[in-house]
Amino acid sequence: MLMPTKIIKPVDSIFSISAYVIKALETNDMNIDELFQKVNKTYYKEISLDRLILSLNFLYIINKIELKNEIITINI
Repeated sequence: MLMPTKIIKPVDSIFSISAYVIKALETNDMNIDELFQKVNKTYYKEISLDRLILSLNFLYIINKIELKNEIITINI
């Protein structure tokens, strides 16, 4: 689910979803509901909340985003 394999296309991996999350957060900071709606509008297919949370976890681990008072901000 995280890494592209023979079964999982690169565009469906958590890395690809994370890129869309970063792109969505470039304009303004959002809570998770707003981010979920915006990513689903821009991504080529609807993603589940579980995949969004996995991508947020990945971005948090590599220090690209941070959470302040339930608002997700991009770390520059």
